[in-house]
Amino acid sequence: MLREAREALRDDRIIPFYQAKIDLRSGDVIGFEALLRWHHHRRGLQPPDSIQAAFDDSLLASELTDRMIDRVLADIVEFGDKGVAFGRIAINGALADFRRDDFADRILEKFKRAGLPPTLLELEVTESVFVDHLALNVERALRALVAEGVSIALDDFGTGYASLTHLQQFPVDVLKIDRSFISRLDSADSADFAIVHGVIDIAHRMNIVTVAEGVENDNQLVQLRSLGCDIAQGYLFSRAISAERVPAWLRKWAQNLPVWSEAATGRATADPPTRSA
Repeated sequence: MLREAREALRDDRIIPFYQAKIDLRSGDVIGFEALLRWHHHRRGLQPPDSIQAAFDDSLLASELTDRMIDRVLADIVEFGDKGVAFGRIAINGALADFRRDDFADRILEKFKRAGLPPTLLELEVTESVFVDHLALNVERALRALVAEGVSIALDDFGTGYASLTHLQQFPVDVLKIDRSFISRLDSADSADFAIVHGVIDIAHRMNIVTVAEGVENDNQLVQLRSLGCDIAQGYLFSRAISAERVPAWLRKWAQNLPVWSEAATGRATADPPTRSA
């Protein structure tokens, strides 16, 4: 894995794919998550899990994050040149990124060089970044980014090390409810329903936005909307797609808004554009 990650970096075979995030009230696309993909010379396009060990290596993890940010910034510039309204782009930060105490500076410098506002960025971190020996680094980095308009999302909430006190200590704008809870969201009597309900309620009381990950069917969508979840992403709306496909996908979505969206109220003949990519 380490060797393949180094070779992919060397040969510039790291690329972002984009998965849409949908506002569950308006039906609008409010942004995308940039997901790492890489090309293997024989196996073709590969997911990040195939080089998972690289994200635990301080040097490689930083290089992968830097490369992803560079590629995303280039795509943002191209989207802007084409007049594409794409919202915020979320990028994942690894635990190893915070081992060096310059993570925020690196990100902000890249945006400055590209002539782009940091408000276009959402940084996603997992609960593992809150381990004690890195807590000060993490807090300094997150607060520096928030001061420049970056949104901070806590990914995979409920599956790792975080406690509710971390929501007070760190500047968290968004909670992403892990797909493991969403996949079992089958009835109002299930334990997962109660957990998701509780997370959404706590988040809203703290003025934190909620995002459901891994939404794959209409029943999950109905349950999440009934609970007041703010945003969703998953195969029900779109798989992760290449940057080249984003403009056409956005046009298609705008032309076929789901029937439950505010903008489509009364358009009973419109079908939700699910699984469109």
